[in-house]
Amino acid sequence: MSLLFTLISPDRQRWRGIFWVLVFALALVPFAPAARTLYSYQDDHGNRVFTDRPPASGIPVETRPLAVQELPTRISIRNRGSSEQPVLSVINDYYGPIEVEISAPTLENMRAEPALPVRLVAPARAETVAVRLYPLGPHWRYNYQARAVLGDPAAVHRPEQPYAPPFAPGARFVISQAFNGTFSHQHPQSQYAVDIALPLGTPVRAARTGVVMEVAGDFLDGGADPKYQSRANAVRILHIDGTMAVYAHLQPDSIRVAPGQAVRVGDWLANSGNTGFSTGPHLHFAVQRNAGLELISVPFVFAGPGGHEVQPVTGLLLVAP
Repeated sequence: MSLLFTLISPDRQRWRGIFWVLVFALALVPFAPAARTLYSYQDDHGNRVFTDRPPASGIPVETRPLAVQELPTRISIRNRGSSEQPVLSVINDYYGPIEVEISAPTLENMRAEPALPVRLVAPARAETVAVRLYPLGPHWRYNYQARAVLGDPAAVHRPEQPYAPPFAPGARFVISQAFNGTFSHQHPQSQYAVDIALPLGTPVRAARTGVVMEVAGDFLDGGADPKYQSRANAVRILHIDGTMAVYAHLQPDSIRVAPGQAVRVGDWLANSGNTGFSTGPHLHFAVQRNAGLELISVPFVFAGPGGHEVQPVTGLLLVAP
């Protein structure tokens, strides 16, 4: 679960206006949807179903409107100078730092300060000057592209204590897939993730204190088709050491926290679900850091009864102290 975008600008020439094009490939942040209705009912097997399509007539159903989520442009590059002397600034609307790299495939008869490509860390909810461009003659032109990844590459995983199991104290659930799982934990972002077999609608609790960096809550369905890989409801929490926890496959219309909100261990974040790339209801939990324009997961341990550390293992019955 990561954010990675590429921004490509058209050629800027002295006689042309300033404009930009932003191309996103977002794994966690959804687009702003049209207004929809959520239908909730039980299927023939007694399972609770959530969908934006009405069921067959005669089935008892609950309905509620889904809020339309108007998401701001979370990251953008703007010219804060002039058409004669461009100054490119990074605008970061996330509640956490991002790393950005700006390069110039075309830079003719111009000087860049600092020299391109340049990498910088843009603080949360701030605008940061990235590069100044100086024409060296009457005929100049440039274009640029940018990449960005959530998190500060200087972050080091230093948890204050083992992670609390992300469900209510006293409860116990099976880890259905642990580190290096054979089904879906083969990518650096999820290599050290765990899947916990939480039944649909189980309250998901914060495993560590932090600040909500982003949420995605507009997806209604899931499955094993690759088309669902970027369609999981999720919450991302930024920790004090700069690492980030991802809680994914959450139930539609269940997220109880908002970006920028501080959370403590045990706070109710959302309910477990089956959205995104999933073969059944469960919680996907991972701790990630930015390893230099690449999100990777990091190993962690859970807190167990009696103060013992618990290494996540597939098939383990995880008990929350």
